[in-house]
Formats: sequence, structure tokens, C-alpha cells
Amino acid sequence: MRYFIYILSIALIIHGCKKNSNPVASITDSTLSISQVRDSIQYTFAIPKAVFEFHDTLSASITAFNQSTVPETLVIYMGNFQWSLKNDSGRTLMWGPEVIPQFVYRLELGSHQSAEIYAMRQAIMDTSGAPIVAGSYFLQGKLYGTLLFILNLSLH
Repeated sequence: MRYFIYILSIALIIHGCKKNSNPVASITDSTLSISQVRDSIQYTFAIPKAVFEFHDTLSASITAFNQSTVPETLVIYMGNFQWSLKNDSGRTLMWGPEVIPQFVYRLELGSHQSAEIYAMRQAIMDTSGAPIVAGSYFLQGKLYGTLLFILNLSLH
């Protein structure tokens, strides 16, 4: 019985520390996103947090959401999305994709359905491979050559 209470106490502590049940975590959620609409599709450019550490991987995604009441078909071409990380003076430190694969696919989105259509993950280093210094930066995403997304982030 003594071990049962000990194990139960540990289980409750662990369960109580999960992010989803932590009220402070939901308040301090730092996911950043920006959205734009084109032809009844809402495109959202998002990064998982506003502050990155040197050892982190810079990641971002573009999600498409069909706002219409009818299905929409998207033609996804990998060359339709480019991104860059710039410092406060506008100098490009990172960019991508470096090689654009010749990959095209069709995606049908039902009414009010969403799907991630592009994602990027890159070690935080400048174009020469050197680590980027701490500071404020902005991540720019460009979709279809006309939709421009800009999110501010910090590196510590």
C-alpha cells in the first residue's frame, strides 16, 4: 500500500506537469502566425515560437484553409514558396529552399478543411555556415510570388 501511494503521487505530479494541463503554458504560448486570403483560401504562415536558442532548428509552415462551402483544388509546386531570415538592417542571413525539387501535386481541400502545404526546417546558421549572433530578426515567407508574410523573432 505504501508503494501504491508513492507511485500514485508520482503519476499525479507527472500528469499535472504536462503542457496541456499547465495553465501558465497556455497563457505564455508564443506561437506566431500571420494569415492572408487568396481565392477563398486562407494561407497561414507560422513559426512555433518567437524566441529561438542557438541550438534550435528554425522551422515554419504554411497551412491552407478552405473558407468556401465547396471543395477547392490547389496545385502545389515546391517552387511556389520561398523564405528568408533577415536582420534588422535587411541583410539576408538564411534563405531557402536552396534546391527547388520539380515536384507538383494536386490537393483537394473540402469545405472548411485545412492542410499544411509547405514546411521548412533549417539549422540556424548564415549562408557561410557560421552561427547567427543573438538579436532580433524577421522571417519572410513568399507564396505564389504575391503573398508576403513577415514574422519577427529573436535569437538568444
